[in-house]
Amino acid sequence: MTAEKDLIARVEELETKLMFQEDVVEQLNNSIIAQQKDIKRLTHIIEQLTTQVEDMKQPNVIDANLETPPPHY
Repeated sequence: MTAEKDLIARVEELETKLMFQEDVVEQLNNSIIAQQKDIKRLTHIIEQLTTQVEDMKQPNVIDANLETPPPHY
């Protein structure tokens, strides 16, 4: 009878450990999902900033050869 009780206790302990492991896996999964959302958001922000920097690199002044001379010439 003692061996049967030991076996039952071991099975219950394994079930308890499995339950905690499943909870930890779920928490880790939720963390990964949140991190992936953050990565996507930050990637979008970086793309926007890159576009803004590229726009700033382009000169705002027209090339002197393309510009028409002032009227007093």
